[in-house]
Amino acid sequence: MALEGCLEDLGIRDILQILSLSKKSGTLNLKNAQGEGLVCFMDGQVIRASSSFFPETLGQLLQRNKIATEDQVTEALDWQQRLSSHPPLGQILIDKFRIASSEIEKIVVTQIEKIIFNFFSWTEGKFSFQLEEMKSFGDALLNPLDFMLEQGLSSQRLVIKGRKVAEMCGGEDLDDLIERELSEMKNQQSQYGLDLLRGMLAELEYPELGGGIILLILRYASEIMDRAIVFDVRGNQLVGLGQFGLSGFDVSADDIVRKMRLPVDSGSLFAQVLKDKVVVRSALKNSLGEESLKEFLDGVPEEVFLGPLVSGGKVVALLYGDNFPASQQLHAANAFEVFLSQAGMAMDQALLGTD
Repeated sequence: MALEGCLEDLGIRDILQILSLSKKSGTLNLKNAQGEGLVCFMDGQVIRASSSFFPETLGQLLQRNKIATEDQVTEALDWQQRLSSHPPLGQILIDKFRIASSEIEKIVVTQIEKIIFNFFSWTEGKFSFQLEEMKSFGDALLNPLDFMLEQGLSSQRLVIKGRKVAEMCGGEDLDDLIERELSEMKNQQSQYGLDLLRGMLAELEYPELGGGIILLILRYASEIMDRAIVFDVRGNQLVGLGQFGLSGFDVSADDIVRKMRLPVDSGSLFAQVLKDKVVVRSALKNSLGEESLKEFLDGVPEEVFLGPLVSGGKVVALLYGDNFPASQQLHAANAFEVFLSQAGMAMDQALLGTD
């Protein structure tokens, strides 16, 4: 599973969600016009981060926070250089000077979070993720000054905490807010949903070009929705490609869907998805295209799912889905959003392979 592309198309929050849910190990490299950085993952957990925007070393931060003295850091660094195994600076300070491991870990966690939260603000640039086994502590090739944890940080928790910090939530304990939202997310993404996502991500590694990816999207959607339609995006028009769950027609539902043409009116939900390249879960509006879809479906629930397939920097397909007539909540829809993001990347790679 290799990921690469532009941050304009796939944000860092989405990338972290993909790597977390698929439990991947490897290195994410990031670069924009002002600097660069990296994030290392072990089984989907963040264990290491560095950025040119945060050049301070661990020793400098420990001194600034009065956890270690300059003499202690200097002696620990000298000792580190004489050892062939290159253990982490923090471990040497713990062993030689009895500095509390919890104090050092707190500094490392805070710095990793600060770096990750800064990455969340990057809206332009390039990214690439490569699968690899992470080097352990004591590896001579590992920069011992980097910020690294033996026990990683939850990628999903980092995404939620970064959003809450940006919103400057007040009046309630931040950890309580984060844990509650994580619990809600896990309830929405049942274990079945997570297992399904992992299986579908694995299948995306070897998709057939174009049509195979669309079929995988429909197959995944059929596990969490009662009915769905995939539309090809052609300018300001949506053209039906395929469906599942539609019934009650005198002729083939597939044939009818392939003849569908829906206008994308300004201000419609369709236009919002195409412009912002994000999933929308809402009631359909009253634009001409949405009214035509309501009429065709002969009823829609109060909440529908509209998801984009982004390839080459633009939305190339749009999926409509719902649970009509039961109107049940779309369980595991968050995991499906992650899959759509990955499907767009797979389509990009498949198209590049045909050049």
